[in-house]
Amino acid sequence: MGSDDLFHKRKHRQINSLRRRKPQRDPYDMVLIVCEGKKTEPNYFCDLRDDLKLNTANILVTGETEGSSPINVVNFALDKYKNDKEYNHIFCVFDKDRHPSYKEAMDKIKQTKLGKGCTIHAIPSVPCFEFWLLLHYTFTTKNFTKGHKSLCTNVSSDLKKYISDYEHGKQGVYQLVKDRLEMAIRHANQVAHYCQEGGTDTPSTEVHTLVQYLRQLKKKLSRTIV
Repeated sequence: MGSDDLFHKRKHRQINSLRRRKPQRDPYDMVLIVCEGKKTEPNYFCDLRDDLKLNTANILVTGETEGSSPINVVNFALDKYKNDKEYNHIFCVFDKDRHPSYKEAMDKIKQTKLGKGCTIHAIPSVPCFEFWLLLHYTFTTKNFTKGHKSLCTNVSSDLKKYISDYEHGKQGVYQLVKDRLEMAIRHANQVAHYCQEGGTDTPSTEVHTLVQYLRQLKKKLSRTIV
């Protein structure tokens, strides 16, 4: 056997070894974020993760669900968990909009118990994720159900007052709004108080709770390094 053959075989073994090797994880939570949308929401959370310099081996973001509905998001997340039970937290990001399976999805998350200390959380937006983006610019408890347009179209119309070229699936949305993140969190908490006082969920969002959790992971990592 020639030296060239030995070289190529050795190189082939090294490549296979690298393929089998799992990405190096950091010493903080393993997190799965499953989004209803395939572009806007996953892009937002991927950009947030990268901006916080969180490890992609720890924080998996996916929008690859079969069918755009809350219950499909939950079922997809649970299937992913069955294949990898190392997650500490699973977050299901979906809209209420007019989805008939919204209550079913919320109920299933409340009733689901996962092993090894893993918890599953609902991160709904009512009526849709664009409401979270709108809160970066203004506080509102507007009723978006009025008129003949879809709920999300009504929210997006208001959002376009601040991001004129906004379209669902637009790239780089996180970078556009990141400097207003503290304002959005404050507004989301105010909206939550409004909903609690009024016994309603319209409009509302829980995205800020996931954002704050991810930011805390960054702080934990910083303390570990120090």
